[in-house]
Amino acid sequence: MNTRTMDRRQFLQSGLMAATLAAAGKLPLLSAETSVDSGIDAATGPYAVKPIRDYLSRFSPAQTPLGQKQQYSLTYDIIHWHWKAGNRSTFANTVVGQIAIKSERQNNRALYDISQQTTIGGVNNFIEAQITCHADAFGSLSRWRLHSCEQSLDGEADRLSELTEQGTCRDGRIQVDCGNYRYEFEAENPVVSQWTVLALLIRKASPQLSVTFDLLQDLSLFKPNQSLVYDGQTPVKLKGENTVTLQTYAQIGQGVLPIHYLLDAQGRPQLITSSILSWALSGQQNLA
Repeated sequence: MNTRTMDRRQFLQSGLMAATLAAAGKLPLLSAETSVDSGIDAATGPYAVKPIRDYLSRFSPAQTPLGQKQQYSLTYDIIHWHWKAGNRSTFANTVVGQIAIKSERQNNRALYDISQQTTIGGVNNFIEAQITCHADAFGSLSRWRLHSCEQSLDGEADRLSELTEQGTCRDGRIQVDCGNYRYEFEAENPVVSQWTVLALLIRKASPQLSVTFDLLQDLSLFKPNQSLVYDGQTPVKLKGENTVTLQTYAQIGQGVLPIHYLLDAQGRPQLITSSILSWALSGQQNLA
């Protein structure tokens, strides 16, 4: 992975612009197909891939069959959308991190091992998590352990940034314990994280899909009432002038800008796009 850093001011400026454009209806929302009548420039491609259209010229989809759908390791590049050299009339994409999601099965339950690293504003941010999910249709969260920390680019750890939490979710009651404090949420829907919702799509993706869940982002931020629906086919122009058609699913809900999941014919999420940060599949390993 060729990872680059971004300036913190640039990151905040582009984030502010993204929020402003979303409020004005100028960012990708729920239409996978581009219309010539759209208020968004149709020449820049379908809504679902506008945030990564520069990166797509360097992207090649994974081709290896996924194998058993509950035993795999997927690696995603984290893609940042920003202005090129600070020029607001331009756009560019930079890889600012990586996510590794390992999924295995044990006694009909899904176990996940998550490793995430991003470099923002001259700081390396790390998240490690181990997650056990319920054996239900959503693969909803059951219990987890999360550790996060920051390091400077020269490897010096910031001890004040270190955080270790353990959590459980039972009968809609979410409890997170850090040792020094505890906080709780009440969920009315099955609870998933941004890492485990991919498995839901891998298992359940179809044009008839329409589900509601509560999101526990980073296993810490509670964002209820998320809707995930099929959003049609998206033609995506890739490296070497190749074009592939991906099945698109859209998530909207409290506390999130719209998220698009673009799946290949196997139901494997190749691209996940949302505002200024997106994911692109860069590696895969079948574990069984």
